Amino acid sequence: MPHNIAILGASGYTGAELVRLIATHPSFRIKALSGDRKAGQPMSSVYPHLRHMDLPDLCRIEDIDFSDIDLAFCALPHATSQAVISSLPRDLKIVDLSADFRLRDAETYEKWYGKPHAAPELQKEAVYGLTEFYRDEIASARLVAGTGCNAATGQFALRP
Repeated sequence: MPHNIAILGASGYTGAELVRLIATHPSFRIKALSGDRKAGQPMSSVYPHLRHMDLPDLCRIEDIDFSDIDLAFCALPHATSQAVISSLPRDLKIVDLSADFRLRDAETYEKWYGKPHAAPELQKEAVYGLTEFYRDEIASARLVAGTGCNAATGQFALRP
């Protein structure tokens, strides 16, 4: 049985690439796509190269019924994910593709990003999504922080 997926921020470049990759995956079914400024539009009007796919229309995040969603991908801008993920159901599995939850330590986050984290309780809960090193933690996590390509490459070189 396929897992029902929501992609938050589907109208942005990262979200659209995620739609393209997930739409044909046999274990996933896209049930909701958010794009607040494009709400009400079909995905094909924003990204014509996706017109051959049977996709739901874009909607606002607050209009998504998360009771039927197994996993949400957040493809939202940095600092936006903190507030959005804080408002999502606590039993929903989430993969955040921004940098918002990659650093666990609140002081380190503030040092690098210049302001305090808006969801420090979630920051502590998030598991860094580098499967080569955190596979077991990712398997049981509710919130996974997607890796950045530069950070992942650096870790591959620095770790034994």
